[in-house]
Parts: sequence; C-alpha cells; structure tokens
Amino acid sequence: MSVYDRYVGLKLHLAEGVMTVTLSNPGRKNAMTPTMSAELTTIWDDLQVDPDVRVIVLTGEGNDFCSGVDLTSLGGAKEEAATLVPVNRVSRSAKKHVLGIIECEKPVVAKVRGVAYGVGANLALACDMVFVSPEARLCDPHVKIGLVAGDGGVLLWPLLCGGRKAKEFLMTGEPVGAEEAAAIGLINRVVPEAELDGFVRTFCEKLKDLPPHAVNYTKVSLNLAMRQMTGAAFEASLAYELYSMKMDDSREAVAAAREKRKGRYLGR
Repeated sequence: MSVYDRYVGLKLHLAEGVMTVTLSNPGRKNAMTPTMSAELTTIWDDLQVDPDVRVIVLTGEGNDFCSGVDLTSLGGAKEEAATLVPVNRVSRSAKKHVLGIIECEKPVVAKVRGVAYGVGANLALACDMVFVSPEARLCDPHVKIGLVAGDGGVLLWPLLCGGRKAKEFLMTGEPVGAEEAAAIGLINRVVPEAELDGFVRTFCEKLKDLPPHAVNYTKVSLNLAMRQMTGAAFEASLAYELYSMKMDDSREAVAAAREKRKGRYLGR
C-alpha cells in the first residue's frame, strides 16, 4: 500500500520524477474542503522524503486553480477557533498549507488557470515559480468577509510585489489579473492557454535535470531569508484572523456576500 493511497481531496500523478498535485473539487472551482485542507498539511512531508519525486507541480482540476474556502465552512471555523484545545487547528492548518510548500526542499511549481482566490492565491504564491494562463486572476479577499488576511498573504505579497502594492490588494481584497501580476513581480510569467501545460512540463524537466542538492538548497537558503524577514508578521496575522472571526462585522460580511448586498459594518 502506498502512502499516497490515503489522499482523496488531492489527485496525485508521478511521471519521470515530476509529481503533479491537483486540487480536486471541480464542481466548486476547487474550493478548499476540510479533506483537502487536512491533506495539504501532510502531503509536502510525504513528497519531501519520496526519492522518486524530484520536482512538484501544484495545479487545480479543470479551468480553475482554487476559489478559496467555501463561505459555508466559516461557521464551523468560528466554533472551532473558540473551543479550548491545546493546538488551534485553524491556525495550524493555515501555517502548514503555506509553510509546507516553503519548507519542502524540493522545487514546487504552480500552474494556474482561472481563479486563485484566498487560500488558493496564497498556495500558488508560496510556490517557487508561478506560471499562469492569460485568464488567471489572483485575489486575497479576506477583508471583504470581515477577516484579517491570515492565510499567508502578509508573508508572501509584500516580498513578491512590494509593500505598497501588497497593501493595495490585501487591504481592498480586489483581484489582480494575469498581466498585471506578471508586471509587478507577483508571478513569473503569463503563458498562452494552449502552451501552458507544455511550458510547465519543459520547465520542470529543466529543474529535474539539474543537480538536485544545488537546486534544493538554493531554495532552502532563499526561503530562510524570507521567513526571517516576515515570519513574525505571518504569526501575528494568523492571530488577528482568529480574532476577526469572532467579530459581528465578519458575520455581517458573510451574510452580505450570500445575499448579494452591501454590508452594514459597526466596527465590532
């Protein structure tokens, strides 16, 4: 029995040293399910120790990468966050999703089509390289549902596109299109839709054919510097996100989004 047999929310395919990890919930644009969330906390460790895996591709099934977490799951998250437990599962999962990619010594390449929103955007941006189709859109809309951007946005966006642009997108929750994302350094490159699969495959083969220790520990060194610069901010944002989950404004924001109306926020 393979260690990968327990994965059902993620589809895994290994070919010539390249493991493709596919976020799979196509009926909801690969929105994060509890099963998928749990599996993303362990998959990177499993891939790290697999000698047959040299390079990893993270993508979404069908025409989208990941639309974030379904709003209907937020109620359960609030209840869990308020429960007295030795380890808060919400913050632990959020850290493992992003840090699992960052701390995996092997190169991880994101292939993005369609929407990469919320946790989806930050999963993509945590990868070492990000290649997207022209229709791709990245967005961290936490503030629009009354939450602090705590899924890794404060760790990733400022380092990739600069503090002012990061504030613009994280503090408004507005999306950024593919071409602008490339122009500001948020992603590596926009690739025509028909060429995206082939481009990523060729790029991964290039990485795979290089000396693995040289590639892997160059990544480790670069990411160590990144963690040292912004690790404390990431931890603080997670704490503030849990705090904001308990606010009336957060519940009102979710209700307003469901009812397609303007929210009425009282700052409490």
